[in-house]
Amino acid sequence: MLGSMRRPSGGIKRLLFCLCLLAAGAAPARTVHLDVAHVRSGVGSLDGVQARLQWRDGEPQGALEVRVAAVDFPLLAFRATNLAWRCPLQRPGAGEWVCEGPLAGAGADGRRLSLQLSPVATRAVLDGGGQRISYENQAASPALSRIELRGVPVAWLQGFLEGLWADGHWGSGTVAGRIDVHAPAQGLRVDTDLRLAGVGIETPDGWLAAAGVDAGLEVVYRDDGSADGSGRRIDIGLRTSAGELLVDTFYVPLPESPVDIAVAAESGGDGSWRLPRLRWIDGEVLQAEGSALVDAAGGIAALDLQLHAGDLATVRDRYLSGVLAPAGFADLVLGGSVDARLRLAEGQLQALAISPHAVTAIDPRQRFTLAGVDGDLDWQRAGSGPAGHLRWGAGALFGIGLGGTRFDFEGAGGQLRLAAPAHIAALGGEIRIDGLVWSPPGGGEGTRFELGLALDRLDLGSLSQRLGWPPFTGQISGRIPAARYADNVLALDGGLQMQLFGGRVGIDGVVLERPFGAAPSLSADVAIDDIDLEPLTAAFGFGAITGRLDGRIAGLRMIDWSPVRFDAFLQTDPAWNGRQRISYRAVEDITRVGGGGGLMGGLQTQALKFFDDFGYRRIGLGCRLRDNVCDMSGVDSAGDGYTIVQGAGLPRIQVVGFRRRVDWPTLVDRLQAATEGQAPVID
Repeated sequence: MLGSMRRPSGGIKRLLFCLCLLAAGAAPARTVHLDVAHVRSGVGSLDGVQARLQWRDGEPQGALEVRVAAVDFPLLAFRATNLAWRCPLQRPGAGEWVCEGPLAGAGADGRRLSLQLSPVATRAVLDGGGQRISYENQAASPALSRIELRGVPVAWLQGFLEGLWADGHWGSGTVAGRIDVHAPAQGLRVDTDLRLAGVGIETPDGWLAAAGVDAGLEVVYRDDGSADGSGRRIDIGLRTSAGELLVDTFYVPLPESPVDIAVAAESGGDGSWRLPRLRWIDGEVLQAEGSALVDAAGGIAALDLQLHAGDLATVRDRYLSGVLAPAGFADLVLGGSVDARLRLAEGQLQALAISPHAVTAIDPRQRFTLAGVDGDLDWQRAGSGPAGHLRWGAGALFGIGLGGTRFDFEGAGGQLRLAAPAHIAALGGEIRIDGLVWSPPGGGEGTRFELGLALDRLDLGSLSQRLGWPPFTGQISGRIPAARYADNVLALDGGLQMQLFGGRVGIDGVVLERPFGAAPSLSADVAIDDIDLEPLTAAFGFGAITGRLDGRIAGLRMIDWSPVRFDAFLQTDPAWNGRQRISYRAVEDITRVGGGGGLMGGLQTQALKFFDDFGYRRIGLGCRLRDNVCDMSGVDSAGDGYTIVQGAGLPRIQVVGFRRRVDWPTLVDRLQAATEGQAPVID
């Protein structure tokens, strides 16, 4: 659009001049007619022009009537049909002509047009409804035309703005200010100094949208007329004071304090654009400066961006809410400051530097906390050797306190790697991170992390206290050779082994989706081996049982930390040669959990109360969870039921469950009631 503009004072101005000449030379005449099929100029066109001038002898003015079948001024997005303009044509001085009158026709909206021609200048003013557009062209500078706007709907400038940005659709709001068009014989320059009020804009694909924007806009557009378009350059300066901005999922409520935005763009002639200057200055809150290269397809081929976030608390509210909320951190509290720089080339990240200063990150839902994060990290894809460090003073993960630590990094093979193990004090023991690898996006894959760590003598009692569990005893030790994180999925290789209650618990095949997002999903297989039942049942308040426990929870799947599917079976170790006794309280609790009957009724129950505990041969209970229902099983079948406790010796007991299908919430309630010493109703 802008590239097609030429000298705006051409055809239309000549038409007006011809009318005035006719008027000057036709003093004795009563009527002059002029018919013109087409009038073209760089700023617009007229089709089907009919002019009629009446000037009576001795009268100081004539009556001019102009009818136009179609008017098109793309620069101002002004189009009208069957336009009529009537005005008294006056001649106030030698070579001067003035005419002002109303416009009528589709698209004219009751506006008034004022025209003034003189040897010095050509001036035109279009008024109506509190809106005003004026045009001026000085004879001394025929290549320069000035357009001034007041209260004009921004949609009127759609044609001009499309020349700056073809995909932008400008909707609501008004604009005031100045547009200077320099249109010599070769080339074009447009300078604007505009004030936007309540302006809205959007792209057809919805990638960008803005609403209620108040801003000052300065634009300098240059085109040297090169045939391939390589001589085009645009300099844009924008100072906002209100509004909302949405770029993809990046939402920014623009503050009342000034935000200065600057973009310089140079056409490459092949559809690409070089952006030698990118600038976003939001006071001391956020400062970003850089350059970029946009290819013909609209992709970012290169980018060099330097950023200073001086107030992360405000940055979080003003710039990061649209990013943090979908990731599950809508209420994350941030503090401190960060300096960063990144460089892209050929569409790939080539360098990244980050320097946090006293950064804090607190998740109100207590999933994690980091305090006193500092350091200097400098990674180069093509580099190798030391790449800086990061450290924190203290932290927490799901309520578990973490001591301070330092991570030293090195670059190798285009990755960022931990140069030496990092040690973190936790739960009276230590978490040792043996390996940490960060792989940047590339090759069709996103950012990837790989972590190897070891747990050394973490106190289970402290862990259970922090998580609100029963007071377990023991320690957790184990190693995770590799944990991989990519595309919001965490997968563990090798599994985790823990020593609990004198036995072992192994967790394998762990896959955690959306670990910090909405409705996290966990898949795993759990193996239980040789757990000492006496301290276990004491910890849970589940009566008293001696012996050893084995079991498995296969195909475990949890959504939002609630089980939705698994195959579980827990049973006493048949190879155990020690005492196998079960207390009366434990028999009652197991009966409640399984919905069993056995000997727990009537006179038999009264007789059994004289005994503190009983011998047993086997104990086993299984649950196959599907669709929120458990298919129950035991160590053996018992008619329509299943045996949970198979007694041994005298008095001989046997606990049998009679309901094989139990709603999962009901089973959970029974377990909770059993550990709390309550007596739920058994259906």
